[in-house]
Amino acid sequence: MKKIVLKVVKQCVSTEGVDAEYVRNDILPEFFKNFWVRRMALDRRNYRQLVETTVEMANKVGVADIVGRVVEDLKDESEPYRRMVMETIEKTSDDSNVMLNGFGAVVNSLGRRVKPYLPQNCGTIKWRLNNKSAKVRQQAADLISRIAVVMKQCQEELVMGHLGVMTPPIKDLLPRLTPILKNRHEKVQENCIDLVGRIADRGAEFVPAREWMRICFELLEMLKAHKKGIRRAPVNNSATLRKPLGHKMSWRLY
Repeated sequence: MKKIVLKVVKQCVSTEGVDAEYVRNDILPEFFKNFWVRRMALDRRNYRQLVETTVEMANKVGVADIVGRVVEDLKDESEPYRRMVMETIEKTSDDSNVMLNGFGAVVNSLGRRVKPYLPQNCGTIKWRLNNKSAKVRQQAADLISRIAVVMKQCQEELVMGHLGVMTPPIKDLLPRLTPILKNRHEKVQENCIDLVGRIADRGAEFVPAREWMRICFELLEMLKAHKKGIRRAPVNNSATLRKPLGHKMSWRLY
């Protein structure tokens, strides 16, 4: 019975409609309380399924949340249980987020002291942004988001600008963002909507009114998305969109 429950939990967590914040706050506490017990390590079938489900949860909420809950159990007096903990940590640590979070934490901890190393690091990031692998490009983009604040503190805005694969003027940038809004990757959609909001706030006058009307209708379509974060993004940016659109159109985003 426990194996079946674990399979169901794994399938539910892996679906796009289940939010990571919900899993982190409502599922993880009870999951670890009821399933991460010594007797689960004694049954091989439950052992294997528990590890697989936990790894799936790590893919959803991030490795740090999972490892932080089990790492102390490496000191447990039960050898089978310690082995199950170690196997879980090994499998979750294959996630590239471990390296991204680690590097980002180091850079943010060093602050301005990291300035001498930024040109070399940014050169590597730039190279990875042009990699053939979409996963490698995504890792590079995620890393930029983690160190961007420190780069600004170091007054390296010029270096940050060089990381851009494309640097078109604002009037050309917004039309290029419109088809990207239809990208199925949720993180791409969220960041694209956020960028549209920033353009509306800081450079609305550089974009024709007709283009703003078109982007408004695209944002209305985003309100039908399954993920709550994507539906929330247009609403959060509706206030800034009043500037280029005026009250008559921006009210539709509410």
